[in-house]
Amino acid sequence: MKNKNNFNLLDCTLRDGGYYNNWNFSLKLIQNYLNEISKTDIRYVELGFRGFYKNKQLGLTGYTDDNLIKKLKFPNFLKIGVMINASDLYKNNFSPLKNLKRLFPKINKKIFFVRFACHAEEVFGLKDSINWLSKKGISVFINIMQVSELDLHNLKKICVYLKKENIKALYFADSLGALEIKKFKKINKYLKKYWNKDLGLHAHDNLNLAFKNSEYAIKNNFRWIDSTIMGMGRGPGNLKTEEIIKKFNKNQVLIINKLKNRYFNKLKQKYKWGTNKYYREAAKKRIHPTYIQNMLADIKYREKDYEIILKSLANEDAKKFNPHKLFLSSNIYNKQRKGKWTPSNELTGKNIVILGPGQNAKKNKNKLIKFIKNKNLYVIVLNTIDYMPERFINLRAICHPKSIIYDYRHFNRTNTSIVAPISSMPQKLKNFLTADNKVIFDYGLHVNGQKKIIINKNYCSLPKPLTSLYSLAITISAKAKKVYVAGFDGYSNDDPFSDETNYYLKKFLKSFKNVKFASLTKSKYNFPSLIL
Repeated sequence: MKNKNNFNLLDCTLRDGGYYNNWNFSLKLIQNYLNEISKTDIRYVELGFRGFYKNKQLGLTGYTDDNLIKKLKFPNFLKIGVMINASDLYKNNFSPLKNLKRLFPKINKKIFFVRFACHAEEVFGLKDSINWLSKKGISVFINIMQVSELDLHNLKKICVYLKKENIKALYFADSLGALEIKKFKKINKYLKKYWNKDLGLHAHDNLNLAFKNSEYAIKNNFRWIDSTIMGMGRGPGNLKTEEIIKKFNKNQVLIINKLKNRYFNKLKQKYKWGTNKYYREAAKKRIHPTYIQNMLADIKYREKDYEIILKSLANEDAKKFNPHKLFLSSNIYNKQRKGKWTPSNELTGKNIVILGPGQNAKKNKNKLIKFIKNKNLYVIVLNTIDYMPERFINLRAICHPKSIIYDYRHFNRTNTSIVAPISSMPQKLKNFLTADNKVIFDYGLHVNGQKKIIINKNYCSLPKPLTSLYSLAITISAKAKKVYVAGFDGYSNDDPFSDETNYYLKKFLKSFKNVKFASLTKSKYNFPSLIL
């Protein structure tokens, strides 16, 4: 679409919209879409992604391979392109250029442009790839993601790096939907100083600013604007094709409406994209919109869980999407399931020491080893603790979903036996752990979300899935003779975890006064002290 405002409208419905239907657009829909779009002033269509085949099977526009392109009839005026995630070019020992050549073993002349979707740091390895495509007659767009978070110094470096490269336009994607005009003006000021080629914008609609930001871009000489039919796209979606067309050529809205009525109204009814209070909150807290999309689509989460998930994601870096961060502990362990291991069968009457992550234990490692030897202690360590040599460790306790997800390689690599609430886990969490060269003891865990601590012979019910509580529960269930702890230093008073952990450990010690506990290292918790 070129008009009196002199900008090109690039429609990427079949690429960005695929985040909802796994890119399962039928061949018939794709062909009809191309036929109808060609009747408008739109001249550029991003057909889909070009990427390596993965275990997860995507639909036609998830790979946009030459087989698909061969089956389609492209109207004369349309220029077709594909997007490549730059991260795909860095995933193995090959250079980005070699990986690019693997994606294009043959150059298909029907592909007019390739757009690289890049995080800022990924731009600086693409010169060879840009030059190779340019020599093959393919136009190149560079699409910088998360423009709302872009550091202006990095923006300058990107402009300087790309200034002499043969690229069609430098695009900016508002991936988090958090770009506001104030920040946009600062970015634009820098661009006027350091960039003299075409610019483009891919706007997201978390804050209902997709149209406003696109208007601002057009008024400030951005020559390329992205849109999708009905805004179909990741998270809350994008600038709506019909909305921007209505602004500049009202008559052509009828053509888009024809596609809406035939295909996209049904898709919207099914997948329910569009902004809402959760997407708005995510934009404000710099949370990637795919977290919200997956959260709303997953039937195991209820409305009362949404705020908990948002709060949890806000406390960590959630700008890049990692599906494993969506695990909600209270949902995973919310049913009482007995484990298959009864600790009392093996540990009754033993003296046990639990090693936590605190610095006081690390500083006293040699004294701890000597004490363990002298007292013939059974040693349980929490999670990935590595200051104690493996030969002294009897059991590694794990239970928190995030710990399992982030550290599963460590757990699978070690030969030390593990205790974990296997029977209480969903299958996708169990899949992270392998029993190669080790025994995995299954002691159940139920998270009650209240203040109750209940310990049974093969499972416990706790307020939170804290590994410290879980390991203490195992020693109680085992009817241990004496329980020592080390490395339970405690948090400083201004640490957000201080109150919660202190509270539950105090409650634990108060509930089981008959058990002999002692801390071998300095601790801010209420353990009786036996300092080494």
